[in-house]
Amino acid sequence: MLWCHLEIILSTSHKEDQRIVEAFLSGSEKECRIINQWVSRVVQLNSWGLNAYSDDITQDVMIKIYNNLKDTKFRYDSSLNTYVSRITKFTCIDYLRKYLSKEQKEVELLDIPSNDDPESDLEQRQEKKILWRIYRLMSSDCRDLWKLIFWENLSYLQIAQQLSIHEGTVKSRFARCKEKAVGFRKKLTEKRGLF
Repeated sequence: MLWCHLEIILSTSHKEDQRIVEAFLSGSEKECRIINQWVSRVVQLNSWGLNAYSDDITQDVMIKIYNNLKDTKFRYDSSLNTYVSRITKFTCIDYLRKYLSKEQKEVELLDIPSNDDPESDLEQRQEKKILWRIYRLMSSDCRDLWKLIFWENLSYLQIAQQLSIHEGTVKSRFARCKEKAVGFRKKLTEKRGLF
């Protein structure tokens, strides 16, 4: 008797999942929102400090889900929600690996040579930590711009040509990013430990 009830529940959820999949693939706004909510919920839980990338992660997952469903890779062995959650978790893990790898390379770029003065070393390390926190708090657009300016040593004109925008736009973006960085620095130095 219990098995019969379980089969009815499973077949009902299987039919509902089929309906959601078909509607999602046909571009239904309602089903897209449902799946996007499932994805967003997992991304918010599992981003592990990747909040700056949450929109990118969500978009990547939505594309993966669409392609997998279109290619009939979902076999209805589990619920659609579980399937979406798994894809989202694995994508978060991939981003985390990518982010940590990138972070490690960037930390190496910021390494400060050691002096014979331990006090000076300590000050430099604290400054480096603050700069690194500011960098992580900035938007990905600002981080990308800073990489081009500081690490690749490109001029405003070269960046403008590379991004196909006006040189003035590069300058104003840099000024806005610098203003945000100054604000973050002020908060970090006034109230250490909040960030």
